[in-house]
Amino acid sequence: MLVRIGTSLFAVGLVATAIIIIPFFFGVTERPTWLNVLAAGGLTIGLGVALVAIVAAVLSPAPADETEQPDETEQPDETEPPDETEPPEETEPPEETTAAGPAPAGTS
Repeated sequence: MLVRIGTSLFAVGLVATAIIIIPFFFGVTERPTWLNVLAAGGLTIGLGVALVAIVAAVLSPAPADETEQPDETEQPDETEPPDETEPPEETEPPEETTAAGPAPAGTS
């Protein structure tokens, strides 16, 4: 809500600034004081209100109904494998044994 108010004030300040600046290019230098105040105040106050509202919205916690809450009646899925917290034990490959001595006949 404050962001909308701040952006509306900023928009009013932009319009007032345009009303002041555009005639200035055609030689009109005397503008009413209230228009100058409206332009300067609308821009600065509008920007300040909008920025404060945005920072407040970012820093505030999310509403409870928008966050995902796990359903207490839901049972865990039985098909999922259990979490293994320990890495599997490393097994060494079996040692190859070679026969000591001459090779069997006919295999050379």
